[in-house]
Amino acid sequence: MQARRLTLKHFRNISEIVFDFHPRFNILVGQNAQGKTNIIESLYFLAFGRSFRVSDFRGLIQWSQNEAIVRLHIETPLGEEERSAQLNNEKKRMFKNGKGASPNQFASMPLVLFAPEEILLLKDSPETRRAYIDSLLSKWIPHYSKVLSDYKRALVQRNKLLKEENISIAQKRDQMVFWEKPLLDNGTILIQERTEWVKRLNRSITAYYNTIVGTEQKKAEFVYKPNVTPEDFATLQEERREEELERASTLVGPHRDDFKGVLNGDPIVAFGSQGEMRTFTLAMKLSEIQFFQEVLGRDPIFLLDDVVSELDENRSAFFFSFLKKYKGQIFATATSPTLFPKGVLDSFSAWHMEKGCSKPFTF
Repeated sequence: MQARRLTLKHFRNISEIVFDFHPRFNILVGQNAQGKTNIIESLYFLAFGRSFRVSDFRGLIQWSQNEAIVRLHIETPLGEEERSAQLNNEKKRMFKNGKGASPNQFASMPLVLFAPEEILLLKDSPETRRAYIDSLLSKWIPHYSKVLSDYKRALVQRNKLLKEENISIAQKRDQMVFWEKPLLDNGTILIQERTEWVKRLNRSITAYYNTIVGTEQKKAEFVYKPNVTPEDFATLQEERREEELERASTLVGPHRDDFKGVLNGDPIVAFGSQGEMRTFTLAMKLSEIQFFQEVLGRDPIFLLDDVVSELDENRSAFFFSFLKKYKGQIFATATSPTLFPKGVLDSFSAWHMEKGCSKPFTF
């Protein structure tokens, strides 16, 4: 999987730009707020249908403009593919080879991001961690995206019913039961898949974590905290109906799950150092790469956003060793290319970004 040519129009602070990428290593150099991270962000957006920096896609449209366009030509094992997006103030539209597409289409664009913001995953809301896991599983499991979509559709309808003020309680009791079956059927699958894949992911996270630190081996896990088990799902749905009527919200199901970063059984947010959280996050990113390789049989595109300056000497040594051996395509932003050892940059292209414009960078 290789990104070949990227075209952006009215995206963030970029009026119009075209990149022809190197198949191995691509470096975007510049000071803060010049546009280098915008390039990384556009690639991520085409892979996942959302930004890793803002929740509202409208924030990606250049100020004073009505529409943004992102277009990428990719080389896949099946040949060349075009992924694109059109954004305006009303909606976003995703395309694959000119036809409407879901951003979560299985195996379409495997990609892994490692950025300073990723450490916030451990500290942020349960919703953020659920979205992280759902994005990964939608790439790895063919049916997961549809099951998740069907579950969310039923959840929206049931919550809308519970909040409806012009329907009697008796009518709500009758109608809310109707939506419980799709929640139960799809929710059970989500819980089972999350349980299985997080368990597999944790074996890799622990192995990478201990390889990075080298000493004082610890059990590092992204622990799954389900709201309900498949065995108790139907029973709890029935038991909590009255409470749900009072609170006007569906209280049972995987939409209320959580995941916690844990070291030797202790929550890393409460007891871990900043260094341990960075190491944990790096171990998660490398585990993602491993799973894309195992499940899809290909190296994902690896995006690195200003992470080199965040790593201490030990983590940097390990990370640079990994990058040197990695056979997939890499995109990295940095204030200076000298942050990367020469042994890592054996074959690459570099650009200097300033005020949303680019020019080739030589050194």
